[in-house]
Amino acid sequence: MPAINLALELDKIIDKERIKAVFQPICNISTHQIHGFEALSRGPEHSPLFSPVPLFKTAAYEGRLSELENLCRRISIQQFKNTQLPGKLFLNISPKALLEPNHAKGLTLSLVQELGLQPSQVVIELSEQYPADDIDLLKSCLNHYRSQGFLTAIDDLGAGYSGLRLWSELAPDYVKIDRHFIESIDTSSVKQEFVRSIIALCQNLSCKVIAEGIETQAELAVLKQLGIIYCQGFLLGRPKTSPDRHIPFSPILDPVSPRVRFAESAESLCTKAITCQFDSKLKLIGDIFNQHPNLQAIVVMRNDAVIGMVLRSQVIELFSTPYGRALHEHRAVNEVITAELIRIEADMPISQVSLRLTDDSTDLVVQQFIILKHGQLLGIGHTKDLLAKITEQKIAVARHANPLTGLAGNIPIQEELQRLRLQKKPFYLAYFDLSHFKPYNDIYGFCRGDEVIMEVSRLLQRQQSSDNFIGHVGGDDFVIISTSTEITQQAEQVIADFETNKSLFYSKKHWQEKQMLAEDRKGVHCYHELISLSAGILPPEITINCNEHQLSLYSAKAKKQAKQASNSLSLFQLETSHVA
Repeated sequence: MPAINLALELDKIIDKERIKAVFQPICNISTHQIHGFEALSRGPEHSPLFSPVPLFKTAAYEGRLSELENLCRRISIQQFKNTQLPGKLFLNISPKALLEPNHAKGLTLSLVQELGLQPSQVVIELSEQYPADDIDLLKSCLNHYRSQGFLTAIDDLGAGYSGLRLWSELAPDYVKIDRHFIESIDTSSVKQEFVRSIIALCQNLSCKVIAEGIETQAELAVLKQLGIIYCQGFLLGRPKTSPDRHIPFSPILDPVSPRVRFAESAESLCTKAITCQFDSKLKLIGDIFNQHPNLQAIVVMRNDAVIGMVLRSQVIELFSTPYGRALHEHRAVNEVITAELIRIEADMPISQVSLRLTDDSTDLVVQQFIILKHGQLLGIGHTKDLLAKITEQKIAVARHANPLTGLAGNIPIQEELQRLRLQKKPFYLAYFDLSHFKPYNDIYGFCRGDEVIMEVSRLLQRQQSSDNFIGHVGGDDFVIISTSTEITQQAEQVIADFETNKSLFYSKKHWQEKQMLAEDRKGVHCYHELISLSAGILPPEITINCNEHQLSLYSAKAKKQAKQASNSLSLFQLETSHVA
């Protein structure tokens, strides 16, 4: 179709408002809930401008981009409201349209308010694929949206021209990682490092990361392991006019609770809850609060099911007005309860509890939350106790952590071994050690040696899970204490990854020669092999009955065995040594 016909087609689409909005879910894979939906626009079916790329390119060429975007935005907001979709609405805006002189200011706010939505439900999503030359003006425009109560996001981070500058100067609420870095991330260590870096930066900048373009279970599994919470892609839901409101089943997202230690779970925060039935009178509730001066909340039940919570402050407010007690004390408690509760399963890690309480999907600032076990009321948790527990954990970790790697040191390692022995849980002890590390330190210096130590630490932390406890004994010695039968494969992966990366630590000469000239421990100059990583593994049949001294002896034997093995890995046996 000639270009002039595309212009006529565009005129018909805009004049007759022949735009259809479709919505793709953005999922919180931590809570297994929908966080929001991204609105996408389509032209008429069977039209050459059906797809968004030719549609918006033609509009930009014809100078009608702002006009088209305003139309798409209005239709998206109306349809989002009409279909009553949960969560936040993500609206795309290109900088080119935002900075056009004829761009209508205040249109989005008026549309949102007319339909009874809150600006905090809407995220203005700025695509980096369409760069803006005037970043100061762009910042001014987005600050205008922010001042009206809207949230902001940068789309396609990593695909555009100046991602980090745009990010640092616009300070968005969300950053969406370009799908290039998500595609096949399960097979690319470079992409994994990119995503890990973005997550670390976002934690410091109070910004949420969204991974988009997820299409396979393997990609999703790696993203979850890296710490990504918000995800989007065909695997989780395709764009539809009436999208699914629930996340589809996935083995990766199976809500079977992770196995966490009691001290790290919500159950450790649980206190006994005082309950009442939904038809209890407020007079009784007031009496209970008077009898318990420190009690701040009572859990309201309908038989055995939690239906809400009544707060001390609510009752005081009702009774403190003129004739308040006489007017309200005979009312049933279910007339005044707070029904919008935060419900936490007892075995949820406290790190996830913290994320749940600060999730933007709720506007609640909670002081108390409900703790359930298998769906039944266990008790009540207090935010102040959660903060105290997190602070206590951080102090304990900092006090006993290795100063170089930040991994757990010898005291936490011994505590973990003691815990497993007391609980009579079978476990593996994998002991990792670097061979030929001293001559490397002598030639390259301690700073470069520390880089090698940090690389081993980084590779081990990739295997972090609720089944694995990772510790740094000291120097170039590390351990993984694991209840997983997959520890041998995990150790193999760590060793293989180290071999892949270790060329980075050598000069071209040493790497080509595969040896270095340095003094040995007796001060004699001789050639040394390049550093290598080995792992000796003690199986449960050995560790279950060992004391600390015996574990130390067997670990030394397993380590020696591993250094002699062709693949640097040894599964130690008491009677006859077996090399894996």
